[in-house]
Amino acid sequence: MTQEAAPETGVDGAYRQQVVDVMATVLGSLLNRADPVTEDMLLMDQLGLSSTLGLELLLALEDQLQILIDVELMGQDHFRTVGDVATFVANNSRPA
Repeated sequence: MTQEAAPETGVDGAYRQQVVDVMATVLGSLLNRADPVTEDMLLMDQLGLSSTLGLELLLALEDQLQILIDVELMGQDHFRTVGDVATFVANNSRPA
């Protein structure tokens, strides 16, 4: 019997935290931000992330984590907070 898990089920917590850490560093650099980026921050409302910078973020994550992210599965609800993106990436990526 094949089990279909919800995207949040079975997330590797250590890997997800690694994604959060890399995202915080990349966002700080992309946005020239001196203040720390936390996982509960709203990407567009609090950080002012544009769609172009969102793409740069995903490309930087792929590069730094040496993964491929299945962006076809990504919806707007996956791109609300830093933590939302980290959970999506942890669930929808594979080694490059």
